[in-house]
Amino acid sequence: MSEQEHTFQLSPKSKTRYDAGPYNPKTRSPKYEIDYLCPTPESRNQIEVNEILMGHEDSHFLVWEIENNSTWPIFFSVKKDGQLVIK
Repeated sequence: MSEQEHTFQLSPKSKTRYDAGPYNPKTRSPKYEIDYLCPTPESRNQIEVNEILMGHEDSHFLVWEIENNSTWPIFFSVKKDGQLVIK
């Protein structure tokens, strides 16, 4: 497999903040999505993802606070308007 199929990996027992990008809450665009791949069903229950809208009236951006409480690395895919984001 030569092309990366995920946006980032989060190590076991760690947390991060992911800045998805600029966002217009009036038009609800662009459309951001986050999904994650876990090795076990139990580990999926140990992932916390909180979506936060930050900024001020004319300059908003979308952020996710993510915590991996499992003992496995988790692979996250972020899409912007349906396209995978690779950073």
